[in-house]
Amino acid sequence: MLVLIMSGAIAAVFFHNLLKEKNNLILSFVISMIAMHLAGSVFAARNQIFSFLIFELEIYGLIGLLEQGKKRYFWFLILVAFLLVLFHDTLYLLYFLLAMPYLGDFILSKLFHIENLHKFENSNLQNIKYLIILLVLSVPIGFCTPIFASTYTNLINCMNGVSATFINELKPVNIIQDTNLLTITFLVIGMIGFTKTKFKIKDILFVLGLLLFAMMAGRNVYFLYLIGLIYFTNMLTACMNTYIGEERVETFWGIIEKSTFVIVVTTCFIAIVSIKNLIYQFVKEYVNDIYYPKQATEWILKNADYENMRIWTHFNWGSYLELNGIKVFLDSRSGMYTEQENKGCNVLSDWLLVENGNSDYKEIFEKYQITHVLVENSSNLNRSLSEDSHYQVIYQDNLYVLYEKEGF
Repeated sequence: MLVLIMSGAIAAVFFHNLLKEKNNLILSFVISMIAMHLAGSVFAARNQIFSFLIFELEIYGLIGLLEQGKKRYFWFLILVAFLLVLFHDTLYLLYFLLAMPYLGDFILSKLFHIENLHKFENSNLQNIKYLIILLVLSVPIGFCTPIFASTYTNLINCMNGVSATFINELKPVNIIQDTNLLTITFLVIGMIGFTKTKFKIKDILFVLGLLLFAMMAGRNVYFLYLIGLIYFTNMLTACMNTYIGEERVETFWGIIEKSTFVIVVTTCFIAIVSIKNLIYQFVKEYVNDIYYPKQATEWILKNADYENMRIWTHFNWGSYLELNGIKVFLDSRSGMYTEQENKGCNVLSDWLLVENGNSDYKEIFEKYQITHVLVENSSNLNRSLSEDSHYQVIYQDNLYVLYEKEGF
């Protein structure tokens, strides 16, 4: 229920931000539906669902302060900074990042006067001095955490740590293999390079900056979908006004807004898709045996001395075993098992050495006093343990094998 509420809130603020940027109602609705579809996997019971709502609220505040010239949004943005520190301090640096296009717009306009060039339009930003004060005051706000300065180090450590070498969402994106990213890139290049439309500097900075950010890591594409598409829509609106004419565009959208047929078709389409997705969520298995050792976990709880065992498991299974009260070697909270975020801890590195066959598992098992090993049937580690007389199979199913070290 919480995920449903938060997802709806993100969609509502995203849609409202499009309207605040003076985009058409129908176009804003269509882009909102596209953005929510592209970012669907971000709507999960993780702290990121809070942070994305907070970032949408930050954009809402920046538009109000800098584009609408309403000073009251300054205090709203201060509150947003506190909320981000409380809910997801690892991403706090991105609070500053999302303000940079506006600051860049001001600098490029005032110092280099690029708004006089044929491709750029003056954004007429207001209250820039308040933005600078906001960024300065936001620096000490970032220290309001139990772990001093973690807001300024966690993200950097995560991106530079061992986690980024094997976790897909932390790896750089191959744009050729990502159809959505490739499509947006081509559209942006086409609008900037092959049209006579003049774009606001901050729109170009937002879209190009978030495109580059998206290519740096898989999980960053959600910032492009949930933030960048707002400014992409601004560029799209500018193109339509240039080639069709603002009055004709408004007339076209006005006809669609009043069309009963369009309203009925749209409503039916949304209802069908929503009901289909809802039914799927009710019928699908919550914990899939293919991805988690469900039966093996049940066997351990009934037959093993799990309170005293020290079990070696896969990175992705740890959280499920912990949910059932079984202590594990590691789980998917990768950062806490690395030297970068937990000084002197090399658990994740050691796990990778064994999983990749780059180290003698016996030595590392001895280091951590491992008594049990839960592996997939098809893994290299399983083949090694099957030939080791010091480990005996105490449970096995079609997918997983549980070994126990002799003498336990």
